[in-house]
Amino acid sequence: MQTTSTEKTSKASKIYCLTGSLLLLFMGLFHGSGFFYVSEAIQSSNAEAFLKDIVPVLFAHPSIHLIGLAAFGVMAVFLKHQLRKLTWLLAVLVILDALLAFFLGGMIPGLLLLAAAICFVLAGLKQQPMKAAQLDL
Repeated sequence: MQTTSTEKTSKASKIYCLTGSLLLLFMGLFHGSGFFYVSEAIQSSNAEAFLKDIVPVLFAHPSIHLIGLAAFGVMAVFLKHQLRKLTWLLAVLVILDALLAFFLGGMIPGLLLLAAAICFVLAGLKQQPMKAAQLDL
């Protein structure tokens, strides 16, 4: 008889992944809600035409980025043996975003991003190998 070890997604890992993803989704939607305000403000300013064209696009990018990271967090819930790799990669990317937020003076967004990153790290840590049924060979 031989035992094999497989990994099963723990309930705690799923909860942490979904919590981190919801934080990222909330932040992405909240940031995106200012798109029209920023677009109108730059259009009515005396900025150069190039800036009037590029600022709305640059403003939309972080919102899309956060929503995309949230989607990968939700996808991690359905992974078994690769969950830890994806959640820790997400944590690193979100920490980099948090550092940028702190650099720009955004204390609350930075802290929310760090909270999401911690959720992804905990999701990876809670992923435990579980013994599968014994196989007769």
